Amino acid sequence: MNGADLDAPAPASRWTGYLELIRELVRGDAEAYRKRCAQLDETGWADLGLVVGAAFFLAVRLRPRAFPDRVEIIWYVADARAEMADTSFDVDPRTAERLIGAATISDADDLDDLDPDAVIEAEMLLLWKLLRPLSDDELSGFLAEVDVLATRWAAD
Repeated sequence: MNGADLDAPAPASRWTGYLELIRELVRGDAEAYRKRCAQLDETGWADLGLVVGAAFFLAVRLRPRAFPDRVEIIWYVADARAEMADTSFDVDPRTAERLIGAATISDADDLDDLDPDAVIEAEMLLLWKLLRPLSDDELSGFLAEVDVLATRWAAD
């Protein structure tokens, strides 16, 4: 291995488009988000649910003490909805509460009756709240972990 190999950029993940979409959402970069959506319209959205699901699972688990019971989950979702009040976004509270609950205090099988599109939408909106406090370096590290988990889930 020569020195030039060390300077080569890391290979792009198969999930790069989705990971960057999450970054752009969390950072509130509306222009980049719109461009990424147009790019994904061309390349496909087939694995969005897998990647967003992995990100959501990890993000909720970053805050283990924040969700000890249903009452705290309900308060968190209410707070998220209040922060979205002046935007064009909202999250269905029952869906959001069930998603957080499934990732922390109950069984993921409790979600079988939810519409997959509603799940992705709720997870994306909650990711916005869950990940905003992260620094850019922390967010990059988090997205690298999401990449690994999504790859593991895809292989299963």
